[in-house]
Amino acid sequence: MKTQVIRSREELPAWEGRWRELVNHMEAAEVYDTWEWLEAYIRHLSKPDQELFIVAVTDRDQCIAIAPLYILGQKWHGMRMRSLRFIIHGTGESGSILLHKEYNYARMMKEISECLREHRHEWDCMDLYNLHAHHPVAGLLGQAFGDWAELYIKPRSVAPYINLKLYNPHKLENSRIKAIERKERKLHQDREARIVIDVPFDSAVWDRFTALHKQRWTDSMFHENKMMAFYRDIISKYQGTDRVNFSYLEVEGCMASAWMTVRYNSKVYMYLTAFSKAYAEYGAGLILVNRMMKHYSREGIREIDFMHGVQEYKFYWSDSARIHYQYRLVKRDRRSSLLRALSLLQVNKEQIKSLFEGKRERRIIGKETK
Repeated sequence: MKTQVIRSREELPAWEGRWRELVNHMEAAEVYDTWEWLEAYIRHLSKPDQELFIVAVTDRDQCIAIAPLYILGQKWHGMRMRSLRFIIHGTGESGSILLHKEYNYARMMKEISECLREHRHEWDCMDLYNLHAHHPVAGLLGQAFGDWAELYIKPRSVAPYINLKLYNPHKLENSRIKAIERKERKLHQDREARIVIDVPFDSAVWDRFTALHKQRWTDSMFHENKMMAFYRDIISKYQGTDRVNFSYLEVEGCMASAWMTVRYNSKVYMYLTAFSKAYAEYGAGLILVNRMMKHYSREGIREIDFMHGVQEYKFYWSDSARIHYQYRLVKRDRRSSLLRALSLLQVNKEQIKSLFEGKRERRIIGKETK
């Protein structure tokens, strides 16, 4: 095995074929691992101060592992530091290091670790965001880096999902589902309504969807030209592949609620939603989700991912969730001692805060009982 660091955008196109081949041979590749997502992200959303540092592991001419990283210079607690991070962030993704399923994971991670150790003078810490606990990489970080770096782990978010291979209608919140179905019947009685499920991209639908999103949220990502360009690029790359679809509910010709979903590797990502408050009495958003769940349960889909966030409605259909973590690795040397101490405090901040609050409450109780 050999390792190589890809540092410039100009080098990347030569790796496209090997990148695609590796993704096709991953155990459970995510849509965020694909060449299309990476290329669109770098083109539209990467910043000038993001210095590429992609570690590629090869066996002869075959690429068997990729750590898609970049170096970000930043100020943290008053000190300058250089952090290694996943290239793709801020698009709802799950972080990942790409590993070929037919090779030994521990050995590939060790190769990546040794490469980063060799270049340790170029960075201060590695922050891997949104890596979920069941990802093969998560359990191997300590083993691969443990002899020369400290590992700190902090929960970041929760992502509910439905494993349709284990799907059981009896697990549903039936009282909630029945209430949603009653509201749907009332909607059809009161208004002229139409529900469209899982249709391919259409420019007119896209324009209506983004307009509804901006109407619903003043800080909508679609107010930003770069984000608009990124999503249009992603959609164009996946067009004709049944990967980006839309579902929507119309009431008297107006879009009342809508979803943009992404399909990859027998998995559906409930990626973006928008809805109008004008039809809140009918629960237009819930009506649409309920119809989508019924549709996907018959489609041979492996999983439905509700993405980050623990909004109550997601658990009407889901009874499982993944916890996504931030994994921070800090070099075990004298120069990094302050960074290690601050990282330890950051990881345990909530526990330390609750400890002091507990002591304060006990003092107050003690005074009141005197």
